[in-house]
Amino acid sequence: MSAQKYTATHPAQLLQYLFEILPGQSRTSIKNMLSKGQITVNGESLTAFDAPLREGDKIEVLPKGISIARAVRGDAREEVLKAGVKILFEDENYLVVDKPSGMLTVATGKEKNTLYSLLNAYVKVNARMQRKEDLISGREPDRSTAKIWIVHRIDRGTSGVLVFAKNERAKDILQSKWKELVAERRYVAWLEGTVEKDAGAVQSWLVENPKSLKMTSSPTEVKDGQLAITHYRVLGRARHYTLVEFNLETGRKNQIRVHAAYEMDAPVAGDEKYGAETNPCRRLALHAASLVFRNPFSGKMVRCASPLPESFDRIKR
Repeated sequence: MSAQKYTATHPAQLLQYLFEILPGQSRTSIKNMLSKGQITVNGESLTAFDAPLREGDKIEVLPKGISIARAVRGDAREEVLKAGVKILFEDENYLVVDKPSGMLTVATGKEKNTLYSLLNAYVKVNARMQRKEDLISGREPDRSTAKIWIVHRIDRGTSGVLVFAKNERAKDILQSKWKELVAERRYVAWLEGTVEKDAGAVQSWLVENPKSLKMTSSPTEVKDGQLAITHYRVLGRARHYTLVEFNLETGRKNQIRVHAAYEMDAPVAGDEKYGAETNPCRRLALHAASLVFRNPFSGKMVRCASPLPESFDRIKR
């Protein structure tokens, strides 16, 4: 059974109007439908009996199974929020989130509580409930495997904007056309020390030490080295720290952290791995502040931003 659709012909309280348009249902049954989320107004599920209706409002009475499926999807989204992750954008191909500091993007060993595992569970629940809703509505459900695909990563201590793909094709397109599609990838960090120039660019070749897993930086091309280019601009200064905005031309492992420490002589505050001696924010003071990319499927620009963490305010400018 598909949803029953109505258009409000006059202002009224929601429950009273439902009594008018559903004369074949008992008052108790209508109240139960409302309390169980089976009533939507202009696409939004409402449960308040006295919610005001205006002339022209679109009302849908959903089958019980559909309302349950949507409630389960809502609960899955709530679980993501409880873990400290905010969903900034979502469509059928991409999922952009705001990751908290301290959460691994993907397991590097036996870790289970990762951003990947959290979001993978979320999209699986969503897909299962969407299939249920489609079957009830008489639509052919999408039976493809639901999972997320990693497009890029940020370090465990880094917070901020991160994009995942919801199918392999979406991942491949965004990764292969990254430079063409990504218009902005901006980070902000408190650096330990003074950055003399107000703006500039750093270029070097990065190589990973297989034993320590630390990256080293060379001003000239070296064997197995990856070219890394980072643009920066000073946003503010404190007594012992410099607030810097970074824009990445390339995306190498630990790129900002390495360039800050080795090429700018001012490591990210809290980054003991690359030589920081202080930790004023009680975390790695690096934040992925924004990501702007053109959605290759819709052609529209996706603009996602995350405000600076409150812990950054511990350093007074």
